[in-house]
Amino acid sequence: MFEWTVRWLRADWNETAASPLVFQRAVAASRPYPHPHVKQVTTRTGILGGVPVRHFIPASPGPVTLVYFHGGSYIYGSTHTSHADFCAHLALAASLEVIGVEYRLAPEHPWPAQLEDAVAACSAIAERPLILAGDSAGGHLAVKAAHAVPAIALVLLSPWVDLEMPGRSYFENDAFEYGTRDVLLRHARGVAGKLPLASLSLARDPLRALPPCFVALGDAELPRDDILAFVEKARDAGVECRLHVAADMPHNPALFEAYHPAARAAFDAAVAFVGERVAGYQGVPPRLPGSMVMAAR
Repeated sequence: MFEWTVRWLRADWNETAASPLVFQRAVAASRPYPHPHVKQVTTRTGILGGVPVRHFIPASPGPVTLVYFHGGSYIYGSTHTSHADFCAHLALAASLEVIGVEYRLAPEHPWPAQLEDAVAACSAIAERPLILAGDSAGGHLAVKAAHAVPAIALVLLSPWVDLEMPGRSYFENDAFEYGTRDVLLRHARGVAGKLPLASLSLARDPLRALPPCFVALGDAELPRDDILAFVEKARDAGVECRLHVAADMPHNPALFEAYHPAARAAFDAAVAFVGERVAGYQGVPPRLPGSMVMAAR
Protein backbone atom coordinates (compact mmCIF):
# COMPACT_ATOMS: atom_id res chain seq x y z
CA MET A 1 0.00 0.00 0.00
CA PHE A 2 2.73 2.48 0.94
CA GLU A 3 4.53 1.79 -2.36
CA TRP A 4 1.45 3.07 -4.19
CA THR A 5 1.49 6.19 -2.03
CA VAL A 6 5.06 6.89 -3.14
CA ARG A 7 4.12 6.27 -6.77
CA TRP A 8 1.23 8.72 -6.48
CA LEU A 9 3.51 11.33 -4.94
CA ARG A 10 6.01 10.83 -7.76
CA ALA A 11 3.29 11.31 -10.38
CA ASP A 12 2.15 14.44 -8.57
CA TRP A 13 5.76 15.68 -8.43
CA ASN A 14 6.23 15.11 -12.16
CA GLU A 15 3.00 16.94 -13.00
CA THR A 16 4.38 20.25 -11.72
CA ALA A 17 8.09 19.60 -12.38
CA ALA A 18 8.39 22.10 -15.23
CA SER A 19 6.22 24.77 -13.59
CA PRO A 20 7.58 27.99 -12.10
CA LEU A 21 8.78 27.53 -8.53
CA VAL A 22 6.15 29.91 -7.14
CA PHE A 23 3.42 27.85 -8.84
CA GLN A 24 4.83 24.67 -7.30
CA ARG A 25 4.53 26.37 -3.92
CA ALA A 26 0.90 27.34 -4.56
CA VAL A 27 0.03 23.77 -5.53
CA ALA A 28 1.72 22.38 -2.40
CA ALA A 29 -0.10 24.87 -0.18
CA SER A 30 -3.47 23.94 -1.69
CA ARG A 31 -3.28 20.28 -0.63
CA PRO A 32 -5.88 19.09 1.92
CA TYR A 33 -3.45 18.09 4.67
CA PRO A 34 -5.01 16.12 7.57
CA HIS A 35 -4.63 17.80 10.98
CA PRO A 36 -5.82 15.33 13.67
CA HIS A 37 -3.04 16.22 16.13
CA VAL A 38 -3.42 19.98 15.68
CA LYS A 39 -6.80 19.67 17.39
CA GLN A 40 -5.11 18.23 20.48
CA VAL A 41 -2.70 21.12 21.16
CA THR A 42 -3.04 24.84 21.68
CA THR A 43 -1.83 26.78 18.67
CA ARG A 44 -1.13 30.46 18.26
CA THR A 45 0.78 32.62 15.85
CA GLY A 46 3.35 35.17 16.87
CA ILE A 47 6.47 37.10 15.93
CA LEU A 48 9.96 36.33 17.21
CA GLY A 49 12.79 38.61 16.20
CA GLY A 50 10.61 40.03 13.46
CA VAL A 51 9.92 36.55 12.03
CA PRO A 52 6.45 34.93 11.90
CA VAL A 53 6.20 31.74 13.97
CA ARG A 54 3.53 29.26 14.99
CA HIS A 55 3.40 27.79 18.49
CA PHE A 56 2.21 24.22 19.18
CA ILE A 57 1.69 23.82 22.92
CA PRO A 58 0.69 20.54 24.62
CA ALA A 59 -1.18 20.45 27.92
CA SER A 60 1.93 20.27 30.14
CA PRO A 61 5.02 21.39 28.19
CA GLY A 62 8.44 20.53 29.58
CA PRO A 63 11.34 22.91 30.34
CA VAL A 64 12.88 22.81 26.84
CA THR A 65 11.56 24.47 23.66
CA LEU A 66 11.89 22.72 20.32
CA VAL A 67 12.31 25.09 17.36
CA TYR A 68 11.25 23.46 14.10
CA PHE A 69 12.28 24.43 10.57
CA HIS A 70 9.99 22.89 7.96
CA GLY A 71 11.20 21.25 4.78
CA GLY A 72 10.22 21.99 1.19
CA SER A 73 13.46 22.72 -0.67
CA TYR A 74 13.34 26.27 0.77
CA ILE A 75 10.72 26.84 -1.96
CA TYR A 76 7.50 25.76 -0.24
CA GLY A 77 6.11 24.30 2.97
CA SER A 78 4.67 25.85 6.12
CA THR A 79 3.74 24.97 9.69
CA HIS A 80 0.23 26.15 8.76
CA THR A 81 -0.20 23.56 6.00
CA SER A 82 2.26 20.77 5.11
CA HIS A 83 3.97 20.53 8.51
CA ALA A 84 1.23 21.60 10.91
CA ASP A 85 0.19 18.14 12.03
CA PHE A 86 3.73 16.85 12.29
CA CYS A 87 4.71 19.73 14.58
CA ALA A 88 1.61 19.14 16.68
CA HIS A 89 2.31 15.42 16.98
CA LEU A 90 5.92 16.15 17.90
CA ALA A 91 4.74 18.54 20.62
CA LEU A 92 2.37 15.90 22.00
CA ALA A 93 4.81 12.99 21.83
CA ALA A 94 7.73 14.91 23.34
CA SER A 95 5.60 16.97 25.78
CA LEU A 96 7.36 20.14 24.64
CA GLU A 97 6.31 23.42 23.10
CA VAL A 98 7.22 23.35 19.42
CA ILE A 99 7.78 26.64 17.63
CA GLY A 100 7.60 26.46 13.84
CA VAL A 101 9.56 29.19 12.10
CA GLU A 102 7.96 30.66 8.97
CA TYR A 103 11.21 31.73 7.35
CA ARG A 104 11.23 33.56 4.02
CA LEU A 105 11.13 31.36 0.93
CA ALA A 106 13.09 31.31 -2.31
CA PRO A 107 13.28 32.25 -5.11
CA GLU A 108 11.89 35.63 -4.02
CA HIS A 109 14.21 35.54 -1.03
CA PRO A 110 17.44 33.69 -1.83
CA TRP A 111 19.94 32.55 0.76
CA PRO A 112 20.89 33.78 3.36
CA ALA A 113 17.39 35.17 4.07
CA GLN A 114 16.38 31.82 5.56
CA LEU A 115 19.37 31.71 7.89
CA GLU A 116 18.85 35.32 8.94
CA ASP A 117 15.25 34.51 9.90
CA ALA A 118 16.22 31.33 11.74
CA VAL A 119 18.88 33.09 13.82
CA ALA A 120 16.64 36.10 14.52
CA ALA A 121 13.77 33.93 15.76
CA CYS A 122 15.99 31.73 17.93
CA SER A 123 17.92 34.70 19.33
CA ALA A 124 14.64 36.19 20.59
CA ILE A 125 14.22 33.17 22.90
CA ALA A 126 17.90 32.41 23.52
CA GLU A 127 17.33 32.50 27.28
CA ARG A 128 15.42 29.21 26.96
CA PRO A 129 17.09 25.82 26.46
CA LEU A 130 16.50 25.04 22.78
CA ILE A 131 16.49 21.96 20.59
CA LEU A 132 16.77 22.84 16.91
CA ALA A 133 15.02 20.46 14.54
CA GLY A 134 14.02 20.26 10.90
CA ASP A 135 13.39 18.01 7.94
CA SER A 136 15.01 18.14 4.50
CA ALA A 137 15.84 21.81 3.81
CA GLY A 138 14.79 22.52 7.40
CA GLY A 139 17.46 20.08 8.59
CA HIS A 140 20.05 21.98 6.57
CA LEU A 141 18.81 25.20 8.13
CA ALA A 142 18.94 23.76 11.67
CA VAL A 143 22.63 22.88 11.28
CA LYS A 144 23.47 26.28 9.82
CA ALA A 145 21.58 28.03 12.64
CA ALA A 146 23.32 25.90 15.28
CA HIS A 147 26.60 27.65 14.46
CA ALA A 148 25.10 30.93 15.67
CA VAL A 149 22.48 29.88 18.23
CA PRO A 150 23.16 27.92 21.45
CA ALA A 151 21.24 24.65 21.51
CA ILE A 152 21.29 21.50 23.60
CA ALA A 153 20.62 19.19 20.65
CA LEU A 154 19.83 18.88 16.95
CA VAL A 155 17.17 16.67 15.39
CA LEU A 156 17.74 16.25 11.66
CA LEU A 157 15.19 14.36 9.59
CA SER A 158 16.58 13.53 6.14
CA PRO A 159 18.57 16.79 6.08
CA TRP A 160 19.43 18.27 2.69
CA VAL A 161 23.09 18.43 3.60
CA ASP A 162 24.57 19.23 0.18
CA LEU A 163 22.68 21.30 -2.40
CA GLU A 164 25.10 20.11 -5.09
CA MET A 165 23.71 16.60 -4.46
CA PRO A 166 26.81 14.58 -5.40
CA GLY A 167 25.82 11.23 -3.84
CA ARG A 168 25.39 8.13 -5.99
CA SER A 169 22.11 7.41 -4.21
CA TYR A 170 20.49 10.23 -6.20
CA PHE A 171 20.75 7.88 -9.16
CA GLU A 172 20.59 4.47 -7.47
CA ASN A 173 17.37 5.29 -5.59
CA ASP A 174 15.60 7.26 -8.29
CA ALA A 175 13.07 4.50 -8.95
CA PHE A 176 12.03 4.36 -5.28
CA GLU A 177 11.54 8.06 -4.57
CA TYR A 178 8.77 10.60 -4.95
CA GLY A 179 11.18 13.40 -5.95
CA THR A 180 13.84 13.77 -8.64
CA ARG A 181 17.32 15.23 -8.66
CA ASP A 182 16.73 17.45 -11.69
CA VAL A 183 13.82 19.29 -10.04
CA LEU A 184 15.69 19.52 -6.75
CA LEU A 185 18.59 21.08 -8.62
CA ARG A 186 16.20 23.74 -9.93
CA HIS A 187 15.10 24.35 -6.37
CA ALA A 188 18.69 24.58 -5.14
CA ARG A 189 19.60 27.13 -7.79
CA GLY A 190 16.57 29.19 -6.80
CA VAL A 191 17.76 29.13 -3.20
CA ALA A 192 21.38 29.92 -3.92
CA GLY A 193 20.66 32.90 -6.15
CA LYS A 194 24.07 34.22 -7.21
CA LEU A 195 25.97 32.05 -4.73
CA PRO A 196 27.74 28.85 -5.83
CA LEU A 197 25.87 25.78 -4.61
CA ALA A 198 29.08 24.58 -2.97
CA SER A 199 28.78 27.40 -0.43
CA LEU A 200 25.62 25.79 0.96
CA SER A 201 27.15 22.35 1.52
CA LEU A 202 27.30 21.31 5.17
CA ALA A 203 30.28 19.15 4.22
CA ARG A 204 32.29 22.37 4.01
CA ASP A 205 31.19 23.68 7.42
CA PRO A 206 33.16 23.25 10.65
CA LEU A 207 31.17 20.71 12.62
CA ARG A 208 33.06 20.31 15.89
CA ALA A 209 30.99 23.00 17.68
CA LEU A 210 27.66 21.24 17.02
CA PRO A 211 25.60 19.87 19.93
CA PRO A 212 24.58 16.19 20.03
CA CYS A 213 22.64 15.22 16.90
CA PHE A 214 19.97 12.74 15.95
CA VAL A 215 19.79 11.95 12.23
CA ALA A 216 17.05 9.88 10.59
CA LEU A 217 16.92 8.93 6.93
CA GLY A 218 15.36 6.42 4.59
CA ASP A 219 17.51 3.70 3.09
CA ALA A 220 15.79 4.24 -0.30
CA GLU A 221 15.92 8.04 -0.37
CA LEU A 222 17.80 10.18 -2.87
CA PRO A 223 20.18 12.03 -0.51
CA ARG A 224 21.05 8.89 1.51
CA ASP A 225 24.76 8.88 0.64
CA ASP A 226 25.18 12.61 1.25
CA ILE A 227 23.53 12.27 4.68
CA LEU A 228 25.67 9.28 5.65
CA ALA A 229 28.80 11.22 4.62
CA PHE A 230 27.68 14.14 6.81
CA VAL A 231 27.16 11.83 9.79
CA GLU A 232 30.62 10.33 9.31
CA LYS A 233 32.20 13.78 9.14
CA ALA A 234 30.33 14.95 12.24
CA ARG A 235 31.48 11.91 14.19
CA ASP A 236 35.04 12.42 13.01
CA ALA A 237 34.79 15.97 14.36
CA GLY A 238 33.82 14.60 17.77
CA VAL A 239 30.09 15.32 17.54
CA GLU A 240 27.81 12.83 19.27
CA CYS A 241 25.66 11.76 16.35
CA ARG A 242 22.97 9.09 16.60
CA LEU A 243 21.83 7.58 13.30
CA HIS A 244 18.51 5.91 12.49
CA VAL A 245 18.09 4.35 9.03
CA ALA A 246 14.53 3.38 8.07
CA ALA A 247 14.72 0.30 5.85
CA ASP A 248 13.27 0.61 2.35
CA MET A 249 11.80 4.03 3.10
CA PRO A 250 11.98 7.14 0.85
CA HIS A 251 12.91 10.69 1.81
CA ASN A 252 11.69 11.98 5.15
CA PRO A 253 10.40 8.71 6.62
CA ALA A 254 9.48 10.23 10.01
CA LEU A 255 6.87 12.46 8.34
CA PHE A 256 5.06 9.35 7.06
CA GLU A 257 4.77 7.95 10.59
CA ALA A 258 1.01 7.48 10.29
CA TYR A 259 1.32 5.29 7.20
CA HIS A 260 4.12 2.74 7.73
CA PRO A 261 5.67 0.95 10.74
CA ALA A 262 9.24 1.78 9.63
CA ALA A 263 8.29 5.45 9.40
CA ARG A 264 6.72 5.34 12.86
CA ALA A 265 9.91 3.77 14.21
CA ALA A 266 11.88 6.72 12.83
CA PHE A 267 9.49 9.17 14.48
CA ASP A 268 9.62 7.29 17.78
CA ALA A 269 13.44 7.22 17.70
CA ALA A 270 13.52 10.99 17.22
CA VAL A 271 11.11 11.51 20.13
CA ALA A 272 13.16 9.16 22.34
CA PHE A 273 16.32 11.14 21.58
CA VAL A 274 14.54 14.40 22.44
CA GLY A 275 13.34 12.85 25.70
CA GLU A 276 16.88 11.84 26.64
CA ARG A 277 18.24 15.32 25.96
CA VAL A 278 15.46 16.94 27.99
CA ALA A 279 16.04 14.50 30.86
CA GLY A 280 19.75 15.27 30.79
CA TYR A 281 19.26 19.03 30.76
CA GLN A 282 20.78 20.48 33.91
CA GLY A 283 19.13 23.89 33.84
CA VAL A 284 22.15 25.78 32.53
CA PRO A 285 21.58 27.09 28.98
CA PRO A 286 24.40 26.14 26.60
CA ARG A 287 26.83 28.78 25.43
CA LEU A 288 28.59 28.98 22.11
CA PRO A 289 32.40 29.09 22.07
CA GLY A 290 33.64 32.68 22.10
CA SER A 291 34.63 32.66 18.45
CA MET A 292 31.18 31.43 17.45
CA VAL A 293 29.47 34.09 19.56
CA MET A 294 31.43 36.78 17.80
CA ALA A 295 30.55 35.28 14.43
CA ALA A 296 26.86 35.29 15.32
CA ARG A 297 26.76 39.01 16.03
